[in-house]
Amino acid sequence: MKWFSCTFLLISAIYLVAGCKSGGPSAPPLAKVSGTVNLDGKPMAGGEVRFNAAGQAPKTLEVKDGAFSGEVFTGKNVVEVVLEKEGPPHPMDPNTKLKVNVISDKFWGANSTLSADVPASGASDLKFEVTSKK
Repeated sequence: MKWFSCTFLLISAIYLVAGCKSGGPSAPPLAKVSGTVNLDGKPMAGGEVRFNAAGQAPKTLEVKDGAFSGEVFTGKNVVEVVLEKEGPPHPMDPNTKLKVNVISDKFWGANSTLSADVPASGASDLKFEVTSKK
């Protein structure tokens, strides 16, 4: 019985010192990026650029006067561009307006055709040309 107690205590101490590691993959490192977004050939006044790395929460960067900058995950990212404007009344509350993305569907959501392969050193020359919904 004493042998069992000592063995149990020894194994417990090893786990406490070593710690438990989760078996899941770790997030890729972050890198600084910057660039521009043109909407219908002109710098996009506002909105967002979203960088989506597989298995990670999106990194959202604000667009101001056509420019954006911030940190995103390295590697392959699907990129979305969003510019929301006030839309129709909310069906449950007519005093509230819904927000509607005015960017063409091919540049956001699951259909986005935009991408960026972000190296560990970052990227400072990203350019995205998008169009409005017609």
